[in-house]
Amino acid sequence: MSAVAPLNDPMRVLAHSIRETAARPLAEARALPAAAYVSEAWFEQERLHLLQGAWQSVAHVSQIPSPGDYVNLELQGERISVIRGEDGVVHVLSRVCAHRGMDVMPPESGHAEAGNCKHLQCPYHHWVYGLDGRLKGAPLMKTHAAVTAGELALNAFRSEVWQGFVFVTFNEAAPPVAEALAGLAPHLERFRMHELELVLDLSWDCPFNWKVLVENFMEPYHHLGVHHAVFQPVMPAQGCWTEPPLGDGVVCHLPLADELQRKVKAGEPQLLSFPVLPGMQPADFLEWTVFLGAPHFLLFTAPDRVYWYRIEALSAGRMRLHTTLMVDRRATSVPGFEATLAQEEDMLRRFHLEDMEVCSAVQAGLRSQAYQPGPLAELEAPIWQFQRWIARRLEAAGF
Repeated sequence: MSAVAPLNDPMRVLAHSIRETAARPLAEARALPAAAYVSEAWFEQERLHLLQGAWQSVAHVSQIPSPGDYVNLELQGERISVIRGEDGVVHVLSRVCAHRGMDVMPPESGHAEAGNCKHLQCPYHHWVYGLDGRLKGAPLMKTHAAVTAGELALNAFRSEVWQGFVFVTFNEAAPPVAEALAGLAPHLERFRMHELELVLDLSWDCPFNWKVLVENFMEPYHHLGVHHAVFQPVMPAQGCWTEPPLGDGVVCHLPLADELQRKVKAGEPQLLSFPVLPGMQPADFLEWTVFLGAPHFLLFTAPDRVYWYRIEALSAGRMRLHTTLMVDRRATSVPGFEATLAQEEDMLRRFHLEDMEVCSAVQAGLRSQAYQPGPLAELEAPIWQFQRWIARRLEAAGF
């Protein structure tokens, strides 16, 4: 953790401006200053004070069901592997070899983002590690004291499984993820997401700030704009509402259009493509819901599916995104599943491409000298709540 910047430091001034913005009541809420999205110096402060100390979702348990199954990604400059061990325990390991720092599964050598392995072998000098990260072999160095001591291993980052997702934090003092996101639990538990199957995973390189994506994902105001043909007819913006603040969680409800609700109440479920998830309640068929577990655990739920967005924040103006779809395990055995999945993939691509276009254009606007933080609508309450989370983290960091 870096030392707190002096009062006249531009980063300290920006942090003060962000906290002042977040302190406004919702009726007077405004967007954040441009530098919060475009400054590389500020992104470094976020990495230290917002991201590394928080819990970040990195995989769903259905992606790693068997020993040796792994998912590779980059998180705040750390190349990591989420891998299931021989004993069934999930590990989040650094991929930095304990020998001379080589990535043990480098994409530069063609290693896949996901797969299965019996062990991890560094391609540089063929050091071999077990699925728990412990060194198993170092060619021609069997008598070296550092090797024979049996203490060499890949670094293991602190991780926990919650609601079916693997979370990691770089802060050993962070409270458990279940405590950090306790406000979301009552809203998520009936979805039993640990029993769902991830059946679609689309990857995107995004030329915009990670917060631009989070804010766009959470607010339903843009249904009547960019999504006027996709979402506005079925989940109109004017009916959406946001739960009161839930600590590190934000919940926004997207009720179906009145006509669709009438059909649901008449016994005609709407917008269903897959088997209904066990545990759904009558009210669940009348709306879809979006969730944020700050900083960027994003879910979009329906009675028959859950969308999960996985974010890798890479710089002030660039991020990597995986948009995924999870369904009940029964769905894959239903006749016609592949055709239905293809239709849903087309829809996911369609509305996400709309979001990609506006988020890219927003990032360009944020770089303009003409930009001034504008007022937020009541429908943008999730952004206001997100700002307040950022302000609390900055205050805790002495900013």
